[in-house]
Amino acid sequence: MDRRDILELCRTPLRLGNRDLATRFFLAPLAGYTHLAFRTVLRRLGGLGLATTDLVQATMLWSESRKSLELVATNAEDRPLSVQIFSGRTDDLVKAAKWLQDHGYQGIDINMGCPMAKVNGAGGGARLMCNTDGAVRMVDQVIKSVQLPVTVKMRLGWDATALTAPQLAASLENAGVAGVTIHGRTRAQGFQGTVNRDGIRQVVQAVKSMPVIANGDVRTPEDAITMLQETGCAGVAIGRGAMLDPWIFRRIQRVASGETGNTDPTSDEQISFLEQHFTLMMDQHAERSCILFRKFAAWYGARLGIPDDLEDRLRRFETPGEFAEIVEQIRERHGERACTIPTALLKVPNGPVEHW
Repeated sequence: MDRRDILELCRTPLRLGNRDLATRFFLAPLAGYTHLAFRTVLRRLGGLGLATTDLVQATMLWSESRKSLELVATNAEDRPLSVQIFSGRTDDLVKAAKWLQDHGYQGIDINMGCPMAKVNGAGGGARLMCNTDGAVRMVDQVIKSVQLPVTVKMRLGWDATALTAPQLAASLENAGVAGVTIHGRTRAQGFQGTVNRDGIRQVVQAVKSMPVIANGDVRTPEDAITMLQETGCAGVAIGRGAMLDPWIFRRIQRVASGETGNTDPTSDEQISFLEQHFTLMMDQHAERSCILFRKFAAWYGARLGIPDDLEDRLRRFETPGEFAEIVEQIRERHGERACTIPTALLKVPNGPVEHW
């Protein structure tokens, strides 16, 4: 399709299983980051079609561990939402899927892309791509156990010699999967190197009509548009790009609508985002939020033009009162530092974490 057709596509909703999504641009899960507070404040900016939780260990979910319940915490504003689960055991995935259905969730995403050693060592994540027949049988059992739409997140394959994603995606479509998200790297790459858009396109070509969502290295609206154009995908999932620029979904919609000129958020909007995020974290985690929020300092320091010394204080603050003092100083000195940090240099864990 030419660019005009792509921009028209950007303005149309996407149907995924039994859900009609307002836009084709999704928030990809990032372990330790895409929690309820961040999802909620991001949705308030507009343009987000679907968000997915951090990956949750299936056994810990159906056994209702505190950490797992925190990861799947949601609210009426946090819609539409899918919960991403992982395991190397079919019965645990089925139990987790049934738990989600019984507790009113709208969608299930099965992780087959996590490169983390402890996930792969237990037979989950990207390890599932090494046995495509087994992976399909596993997903088939999950689909048969619930009435919710089931999607799958995967990589191109285990490594460059085992690019199993096209075959697996085609088989998953036949099993009744509502859609697949393809991160355009192999497990061996982790987050290194560049995304293989040709590899994503091969997955798109391998299926009949199932939506394929592309993921990886989308940091600007232009990246999202060219991803659609070059791969033929039905939508785009954005992870690190949304962390560095939470306004990216709104920007995409403005570009698609033909708006021109500056789409940057105002200084007040940027600082309001920071405050809302922390406030929402406090609502869920109370005083623990002071520790949990520190990891966002590098992202926000880069994106919001926060001076180095104040970014350093964001990494170390201990009370809500101290946070409020830092924000007031940010308000006075906002914009002293330009954003120069590429997303690849900002730390992101490769899988589930106990404390991040």
